[in-house]
Amino acid sequence: MPRESPSIPTIVASIITRDLALYECFKRKVVNYHAVAASIKPEVEKVARRQTTINTIVVAITRFSDARARPNGNKSVGILRDARIALASDVVNVTIKARKSELYEIAKRIGELSANLSEPIRMFQLSSSIELIADEDEYDSLIKSSLGAFEIRRERTELSRLDIHLSPSVEPTPEFGLLLAELLYRHGISIQQSYIGEETVLILSRADGPRAYEILQQEIDASRAASLEARTRPRISTR
Repeated sequence: MPRESPSIPTIVASIITRDLALYECFKRKVVNYHAVAASIKPEVEKVARRQTTINTIVVAITRFSDARARPNGNKSVGILRDARIALASDVVNVTIKARKSELYEIAKRIGELSANLSEPIRMFQLSSSIELIADEDEYDSLIKSSLGAFEIRRERTELSRLDIHLSPSVEPTPEFGLLLAELLYRHGISIQQSYIGEETVLILSRADGPRAYEILQQEIDASRAASLEARTRPRISTR
């Protein structure tokens, strides 16, 4: 079934971090929070599947900006230490127009197809649509024909999907999205879409996928090494 919608702060962080022009404005501190809130409000409400206010979004933007301004320190150690990542190339991101009453039928059809698919389909519910992320070949050969009764608004191809599985003891936050954006941004990689949660999904261009996987794996390895060093370092008595 489609996943529950994320929180307003998580949605705001996702929107900002995948828009490099807007993100650069935050880095340079040349942005009007209320203007940004008004601009992204329709998209925030679409993803959240509920109405919100400009002030609520401004609070989320302020939280995002404050988190970006704080040095990360060893934050990545706690978040990524036990993370696992997987890369899939040649995926398609499909937007299907759907009413709430149609969600069960779409989920049922996807479920019936699952046994014949080599790659699981990621499905995310928005206010008036559903986002599907699937293997491009399997979408063309099996999935698309099963969705014939529904209106397909958009198909984006030539993408990569990065799945990030955090430790069950780690709670994903908007700051986690910021950490990922900062990490990839420094290497010139843009996140085209992100779904932050217990299983975080990043959508990137097909060309950027392998490099992003390498960068994140290096960060995970460094986090594990730093954590191990901290646990084994001799403690100095203050007596």
